[in-house]
Amino acid sequence: MGTLYKQDGITIRVNGNEHPPVHAHVLHADGKALVYLSGKTINSGVPAAVLKSAQAWILTHTQDIEAEWRRWN
Repeated sequence: MGTLYKQDGITIRVNGNEHPPVHAHVLHADGKALVYLSGKTINSGVPAAVLKSAQAWILTHTQDIEAEWRRWN
């Protein structure tokens, strides 16, 4: 698994052997979320403010996420 960001209780990573389309996993003590580069998000407990911050990071690092996705999948 490729961890791309870990700070302030948020971890953003790309897993191997994953289903398309390209997405990142957001992990937080309160839950987890999938954030697709298309903008779709499936949230399971991540607080709204935390998710918004993670989505902003993902939006500005799409090339890094795509590269990590290709590396692991």
